[in-house]
Amino acid sequence: MKIVYVVSGSDDGLLSVHGNKKGAYADALKYVNDGNYRDENLKIMSYSKVCKELKDVYNYSIDLCDYYSSTNATIHALVYNPK
Repeated sequence: MKIVYVVSGSDDGLLSVHGNKKGAYADALKYVNDGNYRDENLKIMSYSKVCKELKDVYNYSIDLCDYYSSTNATIHALVYNPK
């Protein structure tokens, strides 16, 4: 059993799929920072916080920003079990 991390953008849908959290976080952060609307008060979750949140069995999906913005990105942790 392997976990894959799917990154989706609030406006663009599926962005990428990664085998590790670091790559997923990098893509999510790039999406948020490159967005058309960037609020200077926007609080972006740190990489260590993302890792901690995704360790929780009940957290399979997290938003990178602390509140909705037009450039929010979500990281989904999914079980990949090829047969």
